Amino acid sequence: MSAPLRAKKRNNTIVWALMGLLIISLTGFGVQSVGSGGRQAVATVGDQKVTVDTYVRALNTQLRALSQQIGTNVSFEQARIFGIDRQVLEAVLATAALDAENARLGLSVGDTHVRDALLGTEAFQDLSGNFDQTTYEFALSEANLKPGEYDEILRNDTARTLLQAAVGGGIDAGKAYPLAIMSYVGETRDFEWAFLDAAYLLDPLGAPSDQDLMDHYNANPASYTTPEARQITYAWITPEMMIPQIEVDTDALRALYDAETARFNQPDRRIVERVVFPDIAAAQAALDAISSGEKTFEQVVEERGFALADVDLGEVEESDLSDAAGAAIFLMNEPGLAGPLDSTFGPALFRVNAILDAQSTSFEEAREELKIELVADRARRRIDDLINTLDDLLAGGATLEDIAAETPLVLETIAFSEGDEAGIAANEEFREVAAAAREDDFPEVHTFESGGIFSLRLDTITPAKLRPFEDVQTDVAKDWKVAETTRRILAYAEGLTAELDSGKSLGELGIAASRENGLRRDAFVDGAPGDMVTKLFALRENGSIISEEDGAIVIARLKGIHAYDSTTTQNATLLDDVAARYAQQLGGELFDAFALAIEKQEGISINQNLIGQIQNQMTSGGAR
Repeated sequence: MSAPLRAKKRNNTIVWALMGLLIISLTGFGVQSVGSGGRQAVATVGDQKVTVDTYVRALNTQLRALSQQIGTNVSFEQARIFGIDRQVLEAVLATAALDAENARLGLSVGDTHVRDALLGTEAFQDLSGNFDQTTYEFALSEANLKPGEYDEILRNDTARTLLQAAVGGGIDAGKAYPLAIMSYVGETRDFEWAFLDAAYLLDPLGAPSDQDLMDHYNANPASYTTPEARQITYAWITPEMMIPQIEVDTDALRALYDAETARFNQPDRRIVERVVFPDIAAAQAALDAISSGEKTFEQVVEERGFALADVDLGEVEESDLSDAAGAAIFLMNEPGLAGPLDSTFGPALFRVNAILDAQSTSFEEAREELKIELVADRARRRIDDLINTLDDLLAGGATLEDIAAETPLVLETIAFSEGDEAGIAANEEFREVAAAAREDDFPEVHTFESGGIFSLRLDTITPAKLRPFEDVQTDVAKDWKVAETTRRILAYAEGLTAELDSGKSLGELGIAASRENGLRRDAFVDGAPGDMVTKLFALRENGSIISEEDGAIVIARLKGIHAYDSTTTQNATLLDDVAARYAQQLGGELFDAFALAIEKQEGISINQNLIGQIQNQMTSGGAR
């Protein structure tokens, strides 16, 4: 069947499809065929098939890569959030399309190249870097591959790489676009800035006249208007409200304690961080650098492209780690480094941050905690059981007053306004229902996320009303003072800009200022309004700006504009790098278009039912 799976831009998924899509999966996760149909096609591009085995290997490759990047095992269901399922399908389709084009062109590589690629594969080498036949055979067995099949994978992968180089390589994008980007990003500003407040005003702020207050009152009616009030009658019950009515016996508490033995009797644990390396030599080099004081663990993690949160395993038991890592780490008597050690993802260094001894809590010690939990659980269950009863009563015409009389629900009223968060209005669920209720609505049962239930009735609505001036005169006077002070400071600032624009500094105008030099447009100045730097970069020549945020007023004077200098050694290197990346991007996009054209020319057929079966097994762990 035809499938509309083509996207305008596919985030260069083809690139990783070509560069070892299948090889990486030979280490890490095992690969199994789905049922007995490993050679069955999940899709075809022209005469080229994408088999179940190929598709599953590609999925496992990306799962492994994502897990290694994050630092913990990622389930297929979690990976789908990142769009891995769609990326993999697009990639294997692109691979099949390129194989079809290579077949048409007669493009292939010889046995000598395949042999060299096989011997150079790190996954098949021993610690000294030599090819290991036993490792090779074991890896192929785990991947459900025969040597001939793997040789063909290498041959096709190399041929696709050659085709990619022919189509997308050698592009010279020039430096006009990279230079425009770097000129924008690399431009800097020098400026001085200062906060302005009432201390700079020469004339003290006098008392407002009656007309001043009345003008302010009339200009800001929203500030002195009572919000719409909704008079609501509601019936509700929460687990906390039911707890006093529930009794539990010792047998029930004992049964709960026995069911959660692992919770109250914990083995030794360690709080651990793990950083994985491509090989044992890299891991040992990192350990030596840390031991010598040349680098910190944090620096090593950063160099590997991770944040500390990415390598944090949290609290682990010995069984959570590989055999080698678990044995070594749980022999440690104090925090520190361990490694290099084999882990699920390869050689790794482990940092033990805390040692947690085994803990055992007796039934008597846990009794009160268990009672609170059991009572709360039973309260929630009783409330859940009430929902059908309430639905039946309301459907039969019962009022909220009737429900309160016949059930444990409590009847109360509230004058609810937007922004209220007192009492039952502290629950977002109640606020949403109350704000949307209409007077002719019939009450319905609604639930709280915390486990309670409620039903409400809108009795009356009191419209929003402007409060009389006499009732809010004190508030108006305070607000006028703030507004008038701000107005005068802004007027004072406006008066300064002409002098600043003529070349005077803030210091010459008697204003203590802070100085910032060489700031780029993405810089943030601590304490200053968020748009100050943006406004300064909008100036194309020396001048001044006024910025206001949350009552804070800043005046700033631009002192220097520094264009990006592409001639310095550092900037020239950076520009070359940007140009190379841009050329690579253009090459990738050209190659994407080429692969899409082949797919369109050859025709695509996708077995969505079979793909769904595979993904269901991946979700349950069966195909991984």
